[in-house]
Amino acid sequence: MSEKNDGVKYFIIFLISILLVGGIYILFSEPNTAVEDNYQYSNGNSIFNVTKVSDTETHVPVNIGVLNDVIYTLVLRNDPLSLGDIPVEGAINTRIYGDEEIYVTINPNAGLTSKTTIAALEIDRTIDNDYLYGIPVHSAMTQENAQGYPVKSCYDGTDASTVIWLTLGSETKVYTEEYCIIIVGTDENEIIRATDRFLYQLLGIMK
Repeated sequence: MSEKNDGVKYFIIFLISILLVGGIYILFSEPNTAVEDNYQYSNGNSIFNVTKVSDTETHVPVNIGVLNDVIYTLVLRNDPLSLGDIPVEGAINTRIYGDEEIYVTINPNAGLTSKTTIAALEIDRTIDNDYLYGIPVHSAMTQENAQGYPVKSCYDGTDASTVIWLTLGSETKVYTEEYCIIIVGTDENEIIRATDRFLYQLLGIMK
């Protein structure tokens, strides 16, 4: 009988040890994604609640509608505070106003990969959105291409059709030329950052 009680006691001690080790591992192990980080961002006139869900996802609720009575949550990869170093030149906010369509174009010979596609998709998801601008967004390339995309460069922009050119350059920035918005990054990750900077400014979140 004593041996049986000793066996039960040892089993309980073993079980407690496993639970303690497991708890310590969970407590000190690093999570796969960043813990949510909430802060308020002010552009000088308005304040926006920002939630960094992870290193690649940020949520910013925006009041829209005629009476600002609808809340739309903008989802981008980068948060506003991390983009303050990117210069923006030109009237970004009003450039697409009244457009009938928009073309997002790249140079097919620039060596860009699917990473740049993320930037293009963010533009499409924001501008071709009935809750926001509702303007059709089309993919294009600056030269003839085997994929069959329409050829559009900055020279093809009109008062009713803005061209947005995603390109590599020596400095990460956003600027306008006539009917064209040029989004430049020193690499593809920077193109994504510059795109997010453009979209925040377009929606009046950043200035």
